[in-house]
Amino acid sequence: MKTLATFLLAAAMTGSSALAQTKTPARTTKPASPGTAPAKVVTTKTPATTSKTTTKPSSATTTKPAPKPAPTAAPAPAPTPAPEPKTESKSATTAANGELFRKGTNMVNLGVGLGLGYGYYGTLKSTPALSLSVEHGLREGVGPGTIGVGGLVGYKAYHYDYPGTKYKATWTNIIVAARGTYHYNVFQNPKLDTYGGLSVGVRIQKWSDSYYDDIPELKGYSSSSSYITSGIFVGARYFFSNNIGAFTELGYDMNYLKLGLTAKF
Repeated sequence: MKTLATFLLAAAMTGSSALAQTKTPARTTKPASPGTAPAKVVTTKTPATTSKTTTKPSSATTTKPAPKPAPTAAPAPAPTPAPEPKTESKSATTAANGELFRKGTNMVNLGVGLGLGYGYYGTLKSTPALSLSVEHGLREGVGPGTIGVGGLVGYKAYHYDYPGTKYKATWTNIIVAARGTYHYNVFQNPKLDTYGGLSVGVRIQKWSDSYYDDIPELKGYSSSSSYITSGIFVGARYFFSNNIGAFTELGYDMNYLKLGLTAKF
């Protein structure tokens, strides 16, 4: 009995020893402490570290890529030169106010005059007066309008028939005058030019009378004379296009009323 107990104790001890030897390898694979990595892990990491060290180029020997050139700034646009002051700045203002006649403007009137003039009255008859006048814009900024200067050349004839006879008397008049005008668009109509003016010049008159033809010494009697003449007038021009229009003048230089065509250039 004692021998059996001894055998069982020995067997138990032998089994415990074998069990201890079997479990030992599993224990050795665990790290000695939580902070210590197993040998296998150390061995795997070491080549990785070495690989990183050997493949990483040295900062001293590696040629750095050339820096990218700085973007070239687009050339600044050339400064726009300030517009030169226009010599006709007043003209632009005047044009905006509806003025057709400005500094530098030229206008021509070709007219036909109606009615008597030059102090002829009564039973006298007259032919239509023919006139040609020109104007040039001289100066702006005199008040709201423009001053113009020009001239006029005209012709007009009168005749008187003696009642119940074949006799008659005729007068012919030629006028050459300088004219000064002031243009201001009263109605602010862009197609209208309104003005007033004065004229001064010379009137050349020739008179002939057939009443004395029965007297040999007086046959074909005629005379001529010259006079200083002046006049005052107001007028208006209306333009159908940029350059062609019609005009009328009322006043006294050759006669009291003129009508006709006008041109602007």
